[in-house]
Amino acid sequence: MRWIFRGLAVLAGLAVLFAIIVFAGSEWVLRRGHAVPEVAIAVPKDAASVAEGGRLAKIVMCRDCHAAEGQGQQIFSDPMFGTVAPPPIARMAAQLSDAELARLIRHGVKKDGSSTFIMPSHSLGHISDDDLGRIIAWIRTLKPGPQDSKAQNRFGPIGRFLLLTGALPAMATPANVSAAKRPADVGRYYSSVACQACHKLHEDGTMEDGKTKVPALAPMVASYDPAAFNKLMRTGQGMSKRDLGLMGVVARAGFSAFTDQEIVALQAYLKAEAAKGAR
Repeated sequence: MRWIFRGLAVLAGLAVLFAIIVFAGSEWVLRRGHAVPEVAIAVPKDAASVAEGGRLAKIVMCRDCHAAEGQGQQIFSDPMFGTVAPPPIARMAAQLSDAELARLIRHGVKKDGSSTFIMPSHSLGHISDDDLGRIIAWIRTLKPGPQDSKAQNRFGPIGRFLLLTGALPAMATPANVSAAKRPADVGRYYSSVACQACHKLHEDGTMEDGKTKVPALAPMVASYDPAAFNKLMRTGQGMSKRDLGLMGVVARAGFSAFTDQEIVALQAYLKAEAAKGAR
């Protein structure tokens, strides 16, 4: 019997060692600095720019993840995976200069140089300078209040293991892929800054949970006629009656802020991309 107890003791010791390695390694990933310079952005003050910034904040899903008025919210919580809780925007932004806030949005790098996680900097990095200035102008109008969420991001054992293995990657994105002005080709632009936060252009994919399937963007959009695509973007209802899950939520909370002309331009661009991919 003695060898059984010794074996169990060894297994328990290995489990503790593994837990220590996962915690220490994931903590290093969370704290690791990223040398990305601050972003100098002109922030307008006029009411029209602020209103447009609020509209854009819907389209790029700031007001979906951080709640409609930026008060923050708990999106997901599981003892093993952790808690995803985008913070109140006003409270967070009050600690940042405009340049630091621009770097956070565009490059996914916090004030202390560490990376964000979950926030889609790979798509937000495409926001043009003038549109980023408008979004920051809207953010500066927000005020902390009693409605602000108190929930905080937290990573459980499985979440920390995913961090350590890179399955849940840091969102720090050093590359500068933005333009100074919103381009005339708004179809390509909005595909980059909004749709490709979740979708790949020509390939199927999955969300960060590794389970939720995400169809290739271009062929999926090409399968819709204009009226059906407009309905999808405004209501989250597809051509069938099935629940589209996250897409339905995002469409109602954010994509409904697109103008009719922007939706037409977006579909035209994605149909052209689908035709390229079919060759």
